[in-house]
Amino acid sequence: MEKYEITMTPTRRCRRCGRLLFSREALENGYGCQCAKHVRQEELARKPIDGQISLMDFLKAENGG
Repeated sequence: MEKYEITMTPTRRCRRCGRLLFSREALENGYGCQCAKHVRQEELARKPIDGQISLMDFLKAENGG
């Protein structure tokens, strides 16, 4: 009879795509390497540009408020 060694590997699912994560870095931040790259790009896209104002700020300035 063969002996098998049972090991336990910590895993977690990616918060973006749901795939299993195994690396220490991925387990810590909750995203796989590709999804982490996409999440960073999405965060940068949402960041306002210097000097940019919202439509509401523009309307307030137009109305003197």
